[in-house]
Amino acid sequence: SASAGSLSAARSVALQSAKQHNNTNQLATNALNYGCLMTIGAICPLLRAGLFCAVMMPVSAAASCIGRHVASSAACRRSHQLPVPSPAASAAFASMISSPLTVDKLQVSNCVNLSVAAHSEKEEVESSSGSSPADARQDILSPWAETKKRGGRNKARFRQHVNPLARRFQMETELPKDWPRSRFDDLSLPLHLDIGCGKGGFLLELATMRRRQEDADEGTTRRNYLGLEIRPNVARHAQERVERWDLTGKVDFVGCNANVDLRRLLSLYQGSGVGMIDFVSIQFPDPHFKAAHTKRRVVTPELVTILADFLSEGKEVFIQSDVKDVFDDMRERFRDQASLFEDTVQDFEKFLPENPIGIPTEREISVLDQDLPVYRTIFKRTANVVEKY
Repeated sequence: SASAGSLSAARSVALQSAKQHNNTNQLATNALNYGCLMTIGAICPLLRAGLFCAVMMPVSAAASCIGRHVASSAACRRSHQLPVPSPAASAAFASMISSPLTVDKLQVSNCVNLSVAAHSEKEEVESSSGSSPADARQDILSPWAETKKRGGRNKARFRQHVNPLARRFQMETELPKDWPRSRFDDLSLPLHLDIGCGKGGFLLELATMRRRQEDADEGTTRRNYLGLEIRPNVARHAQERVERWDLTGKVDFVGCNANVDLRRLLSLYQGSGVGMIDFVSIQFPDPHFKAAHTKRRVVTPELVTILADFLSEGKEVFIQSDVKDVFDDMRERFRDQASLFEDTVQDFEKFLPENPIGIPTEREISVLDQDLPVYRTIFKRTANVVEKY
């Protein structure tokens, strides 16, 4: 209807112009000028709606004639006058404005066929150049690769969320040479693994506190500490803090996707010494609230199985969150494999009132300061062996 109104207005303008100038050529020129501009302006919303082919094909003949004429008209009697259109252009436009705007199915089909042909030609060019999806994946730089540091950036500001299912986060992380020997002084020590460590404050505080206990009591169990963080810049920031806290050789942070690299990392640690995985903490993971995004959550059945593979009987997994739905989801994942892990809090509607570790995370401090609840529990590894399929 908008296009029909524009065409009607175009005819009125053309007729008024003809009366003023009494010139047949000027009539066609004005009609072409105003009619085309107003028609194209009226169908812009349709273009955005994806109806480009259906709307523009009926005026393609007139447009092509106009384009050829304007391109070939170099001489004008005055600079403010438009060139006189050719008879073919005048006839085409007259035919267009005298009939209602319709959609020719054949024209639309031809347009679609042209688009498909163009896409096929592009694929042939790509295949002839030797590129493939696998090659494209290899060209993507690992998000955890060492990059040049940007100066003047506020390190307190980090991106809060990433999509762990994105292609670049499905790549294996790039580890330092000779990891973990290059990062830990004593690989015979048991390992505390923190999945989703953020900026590392929790592990740094915990390692510092326990080092004081170790110095005061030689009987205290000594440990190494490893934090995993999917956000590359956050993981680098956490690693930079290790030296400042004087914990080099005891604490390490690795930027990775735990659901991609966990088995490899734990295999490298246990394969490099006699140290075992002693304790695992998963605290305040990204909730991914949207229903379509729940598959992005870190605790998956596969992750539970991997932890069971590396934890011996009696070793513990501590989980906590301030989002009840997220906590329940993590809890169900471990409870679904009850033969491998036992919930120390039997009632599903209950949880631990206090943090058994004694060191709160930054998120935990923020939540408790607002008098909001934190949901916690500990799972213990059973004696059952993981079934291999």
